[in-house]
Amino acid sequence: MQSITSGQPASSPIEMQGAASLKTGQILFGKVNKIFPNRMAEVQIGDQRMIATLDIPLRTGERYWLQVQQQNEGKLVLRALESPDVNYSNLKGAAAQLIAHLGVTSDPDAAKLAEYFLKNRLPITKETIQSALQWLKAADSLETGLHILKTMFAQQLPIGKEVFDALLAQVKGVPFHKLLSSLQQQLQAIGSKTETSVKLLAVLDSLHVTSKSRIQQTGLQQLVSSWLGSHSTSELKSGAFSLLQKTGFIPKGMTEAFFLNHLMDEAHAREGFPNHPVVDKLHQGLQLLSSVKSGALGTLEKAENEFQRPIVQGGARTPADFQQVPKKNISSVPIYPPSFRLLENAFAEATAGRKAVGANMAVKDLLAYLNGDEKQLVEAKGKAAEMILQSLKQHPEALTYSSNEKLVLTHVLEAEYQAVNFANGTAVAHQLKEVTKLLGLQLEHALINQSADDMAENPQDLETLKPLLLKLLNEQTPATTKEMAEQLLNRITAQQILSQENGPVQNLLLTLPLNLGGAQTDLTLQWSGRKTKDGSIDPDYCRVLFYLELEGIKETVIDMQVQNRVIKVTVINEHVAHLKGAANLYLDLLRGNLEKMDYRLSGVSFVNPKHECNGGKGLMPFSEAGSYNGVDIKI
Repeated sequence: MQSITSGQPASSPIEMQGAASLKTGQILFGKVNKIFPNRMAEVQIGDQRMIATLDIPLRTGERYWLQVQQQNEGKLVLRALESPDVNYSNLKGAAAQLIAHLGVTSDPDAAKLAEYFLKNRLPITKETIQSALQWLKAADSLETGLHILKTMFAQQLPIGKEVFDALLAQVKGVPFHKLLSSLQQQLQAIGSKTETSVKLLAVLDSLHVTSKSRIQQTGLQQLVSSWLGSHSTSELKSGAFSLLQKTGFIPKGMTEAFFLNHLMDEAHAREGFPNHPVVDKLHQGLQLLSSVKSGALGTLEKAENEFQRPIVQGGARTPADFQQVPKKNISSVPIYPPSFRLLENAFAEATAGRKAVGANMAVKDLLAYLNGDEKQLVEAKGKAAEMILQSLKQHPEALTYSSNEKLVLTHVLEAEYQAVNFANGTAVAHQLKEVTKLLGLQLEHALINQSADDMAENPQDLETLKPLLLKLLNEQTPATTKEMAEQLLNRITAQQILSQENGPVQNLLLTLPLNLGGAQTDLTLQWSGRKTKDGSIDPDYCRVLFYLELEGIKETVIDMQVQNRVIKVTVINEHVAHLKGAANLYLDLLRGNLEKMDYRLSGVSFVNPKHECNGGKGLMPFSEAGSYNGVDIKI
């Protein structure tokens, strides 16, 4: 096998892996080396020699077009096709003969395809050639399509349109996070949403990195959630209420008690608010408390009897809440604590089913009820987004906010926008694992290893990105949305196809959306290593490549090679001098931490990218040779 240290295509053509890899109907160009009795002969196809039965006697040392007639129980029968004497070095002539033998219509693309198959000694059938000609039409260029076909044969992948489309989507290299964004926007634009599309939006929301448009949609909601959340501390509630005042959602100078009393005072006269069950329930509860406040119902005990369903649920149930208040006229006790719990429960009910149909509308209507000024609500969303974006650009502790307000911003970033501390390896590893699960890369493994009952009890594997995309494609969906869903599905499938075992060698390709300080990018990881005799990963030998598009220094590739627990790191980037100077400050720290894990750093080098370096776009595995030939991997 070609050494993976070079990362370059194999210089020699792909060879047939013996007679076992041949199939009936395949056409080969081979040389007869020796003749044996009973029409047996040694036939050489490329560099591979095999024993076969010939349908007619042939001459030793001559080259012939041969077609596989039979391949079972280890018996190979070859039929010689009629052809004039051919010089194998003349590929164009050989390709023209091949097309004629196959009965394929001759055109420039067919000729180039036949030449490519011959040059690379790929197994040829009429069906393969005809299918490949159709698939190549979807490729950006003929060269790109031919490269994909070679990869399919080299890695012994199923020769089918689904595999070709998946690898083509990978080669095109459209940023994964942009595909996620595009599908999310298209699904949000659909008026009538199905259960599948709502669940898919929830997954995309969890996967999708932070963007200004998304923060504008949910930023204000997260501040309200921190204020009304039943599990929020008093510091979070105080800080969130203060931030809501700064956005204009709640008027400045208005205390929490005054705001809640104001909601109750307006409840009887309030009209024109959104008609939603959650909002309606909140409105009725506020009307009841307003009646209690005015003395119309006299006591809270009477109010409880009057209101046939619980006003508050969850943290404090209605009977206990009311029993804590003395049974006397309401004028002597504050009324706003029960109203706050009404708001808590209404918001909890609106946000509890984030994957349920209509969940987003419930939150939107609730916010509109709390602030009926549409223009003011839009401005508040913008200011909330501005504050959160500002805290993304720099750590909240550096901002000019109160300690409680900074606490809220940090809480929102960690809980909603998954702002990961990249100085903490454990936190990064956990985040990457969670995102990997959400992609649905383990779907097939779960389907094989779990019973139908287990899947029904634990449906989390079926509510990830891949299975939901498959389900969406089987529903009535706009054509543009389906096309985008297919692109995403192909990218996920490509990762699965290119992550495979090859003898003792294990390859892995993984692309994940990532947020770095508010900038959206992809993290692509290629890993190749060997396994020990017991099947576990050998930690002493492997190669890892990271591909990252960073906001300031742009395309960056980090190539880490491990041999006998000695690590060599190469950083490929245009800004060599700048990176080298910055990295020198951390090399001793890196060396020391690696030694704690029983690894030794041999060196870190910085190089400018070569013209042929694709910066992580259109990635294929390290070696095109692909299949394991019984020779251990070289590092």
